[in-house]
Amino acid sequence: MCNEEINSKIINLWNKYFKDDKDVYAPLFYDDFKKGGLLFVGMNPSFSERGFKTILRSTEYKDMDPATFFKWSNISANPALIDDCIKVENYAYANYSLYFGRPIEIAKKVGLDWQHIDLFLYKETAQNNFMTRITDKGKLNEFALDQIALFEEVLTKIEPRCVVVTNAFGSEILRKHIKDDLAWDEERGFHWFTKSGKKIPMFFSSMLSGQRALDRWSYERLVWHIGQSLKS
Repeated sequence: MCNEEINSKIINLWNKYFKDDKDVYAPLFYDDFKKGGLLFVGMNPSFSERGFKTILRSTEYKDMDPATFFKWSNISANPALIDDCIKVENYAYANYSLYFGRPIEIAKKVGLDWQHIDLFLYKETAQNNFMTRITDKGKLNEFALDQIALFEEVLTKIEPRCVVVTNAFGSEILRKHIKDDLAWDEERGFHWFTKSGKKIPMFFSSMLSGQRALDRWSYERLVWHIGQSLKS
């Protein structure tokens, strides 16, 4: 299994909350991390059966039924499929230009490799359904907090050169939960995230694409600012 240490913890997390749940999808699993580079952070992975079928139609997974394959009951009963989950996600990163086109573009402009992770691992497209899963009486529940703790562990393992959080609500949540490790740089105009003695530039943004995306000019400023943050 790729990235065995982290993915084993993800498995344990899903077994803790969804052991006998026949309806929930498997979580997002991670390929082996690339150290350094530019790290984009989304809110949570969406799930679109039609989207997966489009992405996979010219691959070895073209006959896959995503709605059945990604059920946690299927993956938990067949752990060897986790590497297939990761391969499918990698096809999405490479071919879903509507969502990942701008991260690819930014990485090229600043001359770094890039990778994408999510603050939460729960696959859901409808925001109302997602919020029901991670909140209780308006506050993040234990399931959400467990995922944030795992996210922080992932972040320290990757040791990125720069982090860009690409979701407004995700930015709000993360800023609240890592506030003790964040410091605003008044001169340079971005936050520093400091953990284990390492300082990393961190930008909080809204989505880079889609209906609620940054406007063109804000996007251009963000790209410029990321480049500036990488200079010593």
